[in-house]
Amino acid sequence: MSTTTQAPPAAPLRSLSFLVAPRGQLSEDGQLRELVEERRQRKGADVELWYLGPELVEELRLAQAFRHPPAKDQKQTRPQEPIEAIVAGDAAVITWLQLRFGGCAGSLALPAGWLQERAAALPPRAPAADTATNTARAAWT
Repeated sequence: MSTTTQAPPAAPLRSLSFLVAPRGQLSEDGQLRELVEERRQRKGADVELWYLGPELVEELRLAQAFRHPPAKDQKQTRPQEPIEAIVAGDAAVITWLQLRFGGCAGSLALPAGWLQERAAALPPRAPAADTATNTARAAWT
């Protein structure tokens, strides 16, 4: 699966790998955020690993990667479900993430610097555990 966006003539295109999945499959447990943070701490802000929320996935038309049948252990997703993605300069990183999280992998070409400008934010935080509510419930039983 390869997607190419329109770029200004002066901007060189880079071939990058991506992984798409229904929103939450990649980011819900917070491990993807931790991975991106750790790599940025070790390698600096120029690490080639970017998270794309549903809006950027839609803008780049990456959801069409889900038109391929999912692996037999992955559920079929409906096209109207929000999709999230992770993009990397190294295809091996995407292969490792796909083994860890599942999803559909592909490649795309983007102007150099586009992801730095548009997708530098970290993946969302994991939802906080509601320990106070669970503790209160346990006290009543």
